[in-house]
Amino acid sequence: MSDADQKQSGQSLSITTPLGADKLILREMTGREGICELFQFDITAIASDAALDMSKVVGKSVTVTLTGPDSTKRYINGICVRAVQMEKTYSLQLRPWLWQLGLTADCKIFQDKTVPEIVKAVFGDLGFSDFKDSLTGSYTAREYCVQYNETALDFVCRLMEDEGIFWFFTFADGTHTMVLADDASAHTNLPVLATLPYLPLPSGKEWLEDDRVDSFLIETAMVPGKYQTDDYFLETPSTELKVNVAGTGSLQVYEYPGGYTKKDAGDARGKVRLAELEVAAKRASGSSTVRGVAAGLKFTLSGHPRSDANAAYVLHGVNHSVSLGGYSNSFEALPADTTFRPARRTPRPRIPGTQTAIVVGKSGEEVWTDKFGRIKVQFHWDQVGKKDENSSCWVRVAQGWAGKNWGAFFLPRVGQEVVVSFLEGDPDRPLVTGSVYNGEQQVPYTLPDDQTKSTVKTNTSKGGGGYNELRFEDKKDSEEIYLQAQKDMNVLIKNSRTTTINEADDTLTLDKGNRATTITKGNDTLTITEGDRTFSVAKGKETYGVKGTRAITVEGAETKTNKDKVTWTVSGNFSLKVDGNITIEAGGSVTLKSGTGLTVQSGTSMDLKAGTALTAKASTDAKVQGLNATLQGDVGATVKGSATGTIDGGGMLTVKGGLVKIN
Repeated sequence: MSDADQKQSGQSLSITTPLGADKLILREMTGREGICELFQFDITAIASDAALDMSKVVGKSVTVTLTGPDSTKRYINGICVRAVQMEKTYSLQLRPWLWQLGLTADCKIFQDKTVPEIVKAVFGDLGFSDFKDSLTGSYTAREYCVQYNETALDFVCRLMEDEGIFWFFTFADGTHTMVLADDASAHTNLPVLATLPYLPLPSGKEWLEDDRVDSFLIETAMVPGKYQTDDYFLETPSTELKVNVAGTGSLQVYEYPGGYTKKDAGDARGKVRLAELEVAAKRASGSSTVRGVAAGLKFTLSGHPRSDANAAYVLHGVNHSVSLGGYSNSFEALPADTTFRPARRTPRPRIPGTQTAIVVGKSGEEVWTDKFGRIKVQFHWDQVGKKDENSSCWVRVAQGWAGKNWGAFFLPRVGQEVVVSFLEGDPDRPLVTGSVYNGEQQVPYTLPDDQTKSTVKTNTSKGGGGYNELRFEDKKDSEEIYLQAQKDMNVLIKNSRTTTINEADDTLTLDKGNRATTITKGNDTLTITEGDRTFSVAKGKETYGVKGTRAITVEGAETKTNKDKVTWTVSGNFSLKVDGNITIEAGGSVTLKSGTGLTVQSGTSMDLKAGTALTAKASTDAKVQGLNATLQGDVGATVKGSATGTIDGGGMLTVKGGLVKIN
């Protein structure tokens, strides 16, 4: 009977595949498994059929069974990811189901989830459930966590490495299970044989079947003994977040940023990082013939000539070699009391440059922000986001100036395209650094026609239809600064204001409304060095109110024209002084009226002249007095008293006429 016609029943080494029983006969297998490692087992098998359809095997579960001398079975199960045929010899490679995550890559955002929650979500989205949660610690939810152009495998591995979560696989007939762990309690003893005897190979022997450890090495290495990290949190910028964790050595590792926002979270991460550094301080390696040796399991060594070597260990890596002729392995282990944290081997994705994104917000809102002036965005690579307030974390917006309640502030609005950079190149830490125009969000003016215009132009919210603007026109001989307030404009000047117009005009037009100027204390001066001043009220009234004195000086002529009546009311005295002449001319009558006395005085002569009659009348006495007094009528003169009349000359009285009549 040829090898290919043999049956596996009763053999120490057998394989089960979807092809059916004994279609493949296992001849040998080598492989490696380890904590935080994707196991790989390479199988050589033979078949009587040189035309087996290996597509029925690739991508399917395959189980290898190792049977010991005492009939104890050890199973190794995996997914066949590769098959090579060479006539009737077939080579198969087994990997864990987790390996398949390396065949898929994505850009995806996770918000407000812990790392265990994210890892389980990734597994579930890809249809995998063969894992066991043995985690004991508590984990801080990550506000924003991005899988960016990386495989799902790299994504979950780097997250677990960052949190100090380790993993390994356990095997059963037809299946393998991934164990998520963060504590030594996840390690169980080797089945059947928890204590392994140390029995070196006799001289001249390369292998013995007995379950034994035939070589065992202990390695001690120098490692850092201190770890320091720090970070910064925008909501509490003055809070000290520096963390110092000390071990047994003096050499220190410092890293920034630490990836935390609170001190207690930093303390926990610092301990994880130091434990990661100290893993290499003491480790063991060896070889054995124990089929049950597997990564993640615990054993106790006995019989070693060095007494302190006889202790408990956790297997961290195992290299298997098995054939029909026998089984052996080599292994690496750590003391069981070592706090194991995985090395951060998986590289973090970096975005060295910038990207653009679209500002998003709650439905119906044009502006969506928080008290820190942060916004939400949706990246062009985001296939899951719904362009709403849940598309991203709150993202800070860089401003030209940012002080304590002062600075420049322009908030990007929903629909605008913004430029996003990433702190330290970290996709988890976006920062908006600017805005750009596009085919839908176009520039305020037509280009290149208006290429000399620069502007700051806003848009009324909600609904648009208006704007405030400060615009600069730099076109030669058309230079202009234009300012528009869509509604109100308020200017506060706490000291002086100076406006200089070198040439041309200054025009203020108020289409509708009132204008008021209030000087609480001080003076108001208008000086026209050369030129005219015109004040016109087309319709309405003009009112002046002065509570103190008022002085007007006109060095040239002054002309006032009133097309209606003029009324002056003076509560005190009224004085009018003219160095030259005064002419008062009325088309009708002129009335001078005094409540008490009225004095009309001339320095030389005074003429009273009427076109017809002139009457001087007093209610009691009337007196005309001068050094000489003449009453003359060109035709006649009458002096008359209604009751009595007296003409008296103190010295001499002369009555003269062409005819004198005394009656």
